[in-house]
Amino acid sequence: MGINGARAEDNDAGKFDFGGFVKVSAAISTKGTNGIDDALGLYNADLLFAGDNKGTRFGISAKETRLHVTYTNTKTPLGQIKAYIEGNFGVDGNNDGNTIEAYGSTNQRFVLRHAYIETGNFLIGQTFSTFLDPVSAPNVIDYGGNAASVFARQPQIRFSQGIGDFTVHLAVENPTSNLGYNLITDDQRIPDFVGRVDFDGEFGHVSIAGIIRELRIDNGEFEAHKITGGAAVTASKSIIKDRLDVMVQYIRGGIGHYGAFSAFADGIILENELGKKYIDPIDIQGATGSITIHWTDKLNSTIVGSWAENLDPGQNTMTLSAGHSIENVRSFHANLYYNVTQDFTIAMEYKKLIGKLSDQTTPNVDRYQGSFIYQF
Repeated sequence: MGINGARAEDNDAGKFDFGGFVKVSAAISTKGTNGIDDALGLYNADLLFAGDNKGTRFGISAKETRLHVTYTNTKTPLGQIKAYIEGNFGVDGNNDGNTIEAYGSTNQRFVLRHAYIETGNFLIGQTFSTFLDPVSAPNVIDYGGNAASVFARQPQIRFSQGIGDFTVHLAVENPTSNLGYNLITDDQRIPDFVGRVDFDGEFGHVSIAGIIRELRIDNGEFEAHKITGGAAVTASKSIIKDRLDVMVQYIRGGIGHYGAFSAFADGIILENELGKKYIDPIDIQGATGSITIHWTDKLNSTIVGSWAENLDPGQNTMTLSAGHSIENVRSFHANLYYNVTQDFTIAMEYKKLIGKLSDQTTPNVDRYQGSFIYQF
């Protein structure tokens, strides 16, 4: 969601821009909802806590509300330097490079989302991973509700260079290893190495992203490590200018928490015939497709289908203490956004979330959500 209408203040050194948005959402969830939160839920974790014995729930939240400040200074020996900081009011960290948005909780902490500086070809600080193509994020109310999208927000050092219709991004990013059963480690000896090439031409946008990373644990009792990696391919195009846009993405490999909103662990700790423990990375694959229709200048809809699966059945141990894990997950979103004014939007959305768990159950969550969004 774009931020506009920000207030700017100038001084002798540079310029400040202040902005953000207020988002108030109400939701009704049926046929199994999150057991530790309210009807607005927690990404794909809804499936882990879903159950047929849980009835309909209702919740209202304003905790996706965000504030940001940008400072731009053009009078430096390095040329222009921009600093950007953004946060919101309802985030609980899950310590694996992502964050879980606990919008229905009573938590009112202001929590950092982005904090980075940009100068020349470099970005330094915390923001979305370079492995994430911003084009791949469909416009849905249920933030983080897609089954298979790439998502991570973490500290990094990124270099970007445009070459004709191509843009090359290279980054080193903060590493973590999610080895399941809530075992999150920061024992890595090397950063995550990420690269992405974007192409923007007459036929639309295409990107190819790759990642190489080390999974490692060193807890004083034993040490184990493993190099793994994966890829993501994204394409988008405006079929009818200002009226119809499409996007598709495919992800595959040992990307763990980078994909499917932490539905799958990065790897699992096993033991060989000699009793030595080792890490076995978990491979996943997934796909997302979306269509956005601009019915009028004020009215638009996005329809999204997404699917992700564990390619190593029985190995996923991302349980969030629920006693079972996700083997595959599918999601569907359909919404309607109406821009009452340039700054004020009313939106409605239906979401279906279906999964298969390690205990062979197939939870099925429906969510009906409405939001009021005012940007400033």
